[in-house]
Amino acid sequence: MQVFPFLSPAWLEQLTAAAGGGAKGSGSAVVQLVVAGGPNGDVAFVLDVGPGSFGARPGRDPEAVVTLTQSWETAWRIHRGELSAPEAFRAGLVKVRGDAAPLVDLAASLSPLGPAVATLREQTVDA
Repeated sequence: MQVFPFLSPAWLEQLTAAAGGGAKGSGSAVVQLVVAGGPNGDVAFVLDVGPGSFGARPGRDPEAVVTLTQSWETAWRIHRGELSAPEAFRAGLVKVRGDAAPLVDLAASLSPLGPAVATLREQTVDA
C-alpha cells in the first residue's frame, strides 16, 4: 500500500482523486487553507469547489474568498476523525478570515470530502 505524507502535494492529489470531482450542490468558491506549525513548517493549500467539481492543490490563491487557519495538531485530529470540523470551529481552533458566508453554501458541495478523507486515512503518514 502506498502512503502519502499528510497535506503533501501527493496527498492533495489523492484527496482530489478520492473525492472524484463529485462536489454536489450549487455553491462555488475558492477556499484557502493554512495549517500552521507542521513538522516541515506551515502548509498552504487551496480547495476549488464548484457544481460537479472539486480540486485540492498546494499553494496560495489571491482569488480565495475565505481563508481558514488552524494548527497542525487540529488538522491532524480532524483528518484522523478524532475531531470534526464543526467541533473545531465551535471550539475556536479554526480561524476564519474573509467572507465565511460561502462556507454555508458549500456545505453540500464539500460532502464528498468526508468519504474521500476516510479513504485516505490508512494511506496517510504524519508528515
